[in-house]
Amino acid sequence: MSGSGGRGGAGKRPNRGPNRGAAPGRRQSGPPAKGRRRAAQTQGPPVVGKRPSRPVLLAVLALMWFAVAIFAFFGLHASWKLIPVVCFAGIGLLYLRGAAGAYLRRPSGPPSTKK
Repeated sequence: MSGSGGRGGAGKRPNRGPNRGAAPGRRQSGPPAKGRRRAAQTQGPPVVGKRPSRPVLLAVLALMWFAVAIFAFFGLHASWKLIPVVCFAGIGLLYLRGAAGAYLRRPSGPPSTKK
């Protein structure tokens, strides 16, 4: 008996399962079969993740938050009304910054003045 104290025999792989390379039905990498075409590669880096939001939508949301800030400034009668006004205006600024970033990251880019 060997010192391993278990199932390990010469040439066996204990607790590893079947050899995956010999599994039936697996596709082998290599040239495509006759009559089949591989998927065409796209130019440029791969696109991963969600598309950015539309800049117009983000700008509208920013204007909405600015309107809420104005409404809070004139509509609230508490002495702490400045706190929600600053918060609402800050959220509007964040949306406005996102709209500017989404506008500049568009595939076509910002409109140029070159002819």
